[in-house]
Amino acid sequence: MMGSLQSQVSLAKARWRRGRRLFDSRLLNERRLLIVAAAAFCWFVLDSLLVTPSYASFHAVDLRNKASSMALDAMRAEMERTKHDLALKESEAVLELARVRERIEHSKQALAQQQAMLVPAREMRTLMDGLLAQNGRLQLTSMRTMPPEEVKFTPMPGLAISQALLYRQGLEVAVSGSFMEGLTWLRSIEALPRKLLWDGLTMKVDDRGVVTLILKVHTYSPDRDPLEIQP
Repeated sequence: MMGSLQSQVSLAKARWRRGRRLFDSRLLNERRLLIVAAAAFCWFVLDSLLVTPSYASFHAVDLRNKASSMALDAMRAEMERTKHDLALKESEAVLELARVRERIEHSKQALAQQQAMLVPAREMRTLMDGLLAQNGRLQLTSMRTMPPEEVKFTPMPGLAISQALLYRQGLEVAVSGSFMEGLTWLRSIEALPRKLLWDGLTMKVDDRGVVTLILKVHTYSPDRDPLEIQP
């Protein structure tokens, strides 16, 4: 084994010396060309085995990094647009809510002004009794309440009303007496500082000339319960 290795080394040295002699025997320009060719061959092998694959791998990684960076930038831009849109919608919602609240407040004020001009529902019976007392000869035949009716309002955009805000409370009063007494009674109702709204008036006259007036009036109240006045 040792002898075989020594013979191979000797053979290699002999080949090197022969090659060296052949190289030295050539002209200077030829030796330069051979050196350049050998260097070019070494560079070709190095480029084929190491430089080109490494550059291709680096280029692929660089492209992936650029693509990831562009995707990240696009994602950030989309998040900014979404954030801006949400902030804009929130601002619009706040403004719309403020406008709805302002309309509600105006409606409440207008409703309060209208109610201040009307007789309160709970005072209708007492008021009618007082007016009849002022006309002593006029007799009360009947007095009954009508079922309360919910007042329908036009809904405001973006606002859902879960319950009624106002109810119509009606009263039907029947009195009998002379025509002038009935007329005086009606005029006293019309002259009230706080009004009752008329729904209808029916007049009947019997064979004795007694006039019966049936008057239907109403007012408005936030109270949904009926007045509970018995006939």
